[in-house]
Amino acid sequence: MGKKKTVKVPREKKALHRIQSKWLVLFVLLLAIVGLLTTLFWPHVHKTVVQTTTKKTAPISLSVDAKSALVVDLNTGQIIGEKNANKQVAIASQSKMLVAYGVLKAIEQKKITWESQVTIPANADLSSQNTSLYSHLNIKTGDKVPVRDLYTAMFEKSANDAAFALVTYLSGDSSKDQETLEKWAKELNLTGSAWYNGAGQKNGEAFENDVSSSSDSAYNHASAIQVAQIARKIVQMDPSLLQITESPNLVYTKNKTTKVTEASDFGASFASMVAGLDNPNELQLLGLKTGSTPESGAAYTGIVKDKKGHLFLTVINGAADYTDKTERFQKTVDMVNQVLDGTVAHDYEAGSVLKGASTLAIKDAKVKAKVQVAQTTTYWNQSKAGLSLMEAPVLTKKPAASDTKVLAHIAVDFKGEYLPGTSDDDKAIPLELAGQSIENQ
Repeated sequence: MGKKKTVKVPREKKALHRIQSKWLVLFVLLLAIVGLLTTLFWPHVHKTVVQTTTKKTAPISLSVDAKSALVVDLNTGQIIGEKNANKQVAIASQSKMLVAYGVLKAIEQKKITWESQVTIPANADLSSQNTSLYSHLNIKTGDKVPVRDLYTAMFEKSANDAAFALVTYLSGDSSKDQETLEKWAKELNLTGSAWYNGAGQKNGEAFENDVSSSSDSAYNHASAIQVAQIARKIVQMDPSLLQITESPNLVYTKNKTTKVTEASDFGASFASMVAGLDNPNELQLLGLKTGSTPESGAAYTGIVKDKKGHLFLTVINGAADYTDKTERFQKTVDMVNQVLDGTVAHDYEAGSVLKGASTLAIKDAKVKAKVQVAQTTTYWNQSKAGLSLMEAPVLTKKPAASDTKVLAHIAVDFKGEYLPGTSDDDKAIPLELAGQSIENQ
């Protein structure tokens, strides 16, 4: 038998093998850690991120005589039509929606309640001002009014004193009012916007609410997209704002005993004006906030509903002279009609069952959950071709038969343009249990 030949491995190769072995051990260890974290912190729904292949759907260009304009799908945040939507413009009393956000946030955080009594500060006393020039309530310094009544008055009466009082109430000191407004704007990522007072008055016409370090000609400004961001946020936080135009009268209580009733801006005169609009698609105007100063012109942030139930969030600035009572609303209707004429609605209706996603798998279970669309979700583009669903999510646990919450969201192969801050869930179709909720695989 021949002698075995010894093969010497070069020192460099040995070193290389040792390095490769170490990397292999580290890689295996990393996989183990990832697996452990996935098991411990697995979210309620496992989502697979899939790159869509669809080209991005751009908003249509709105043909409207205005400084800026915007039409958004209220539910998903998709921007459907726009004109100069990123341009910074004066927004006047649309500013009061930022104050509403501050109120809703404070209530959400349980810092105040709707019933909390606000003592009207001197800087909010406009009782000596002409109401035709500066809208205000029948209140004076020292009066006490509930948070809810002042909040409602900002929408139904565009009451400047209500806005001034609420900002000071939340900031704790009128000298901190601008700082408070800017803090709220920062929370909503309204970069480039400017805020001087909660009512939207020009700085030199804000009475005791002026910012002494700024010019008298300074005014609140934001883009149409930013105004829409505020509006969508407060409607999500307070869906009752969708019924704001149903109130012909504003009723508020001062000093816990005296009830005051005044005509709402959305009362009989508003209904008569809407009835006279050129409105072939019978669109409904459900609110939300007007704005009127020489700088802003006729402005309006609205919620518009069509006959199929689609809800649109609209913003228009500089639609006409600030004294206008009709054009801002007519142009709002025209904008939505342009969207309806120039785009195709791909509807996934509430209660319907999605083909290919009628059931959802449940992690580590031998049964599936039967699901249906929880809320009507619509995608807008210029093509009649149907859209495709992405990979269905997997539930991490078996839901109870009585579960009425949204269990998961399924994405659609669709690339639209959305308001900043819109979540992936907002862009997807929400799913809930349907009928007999569980079935065998």
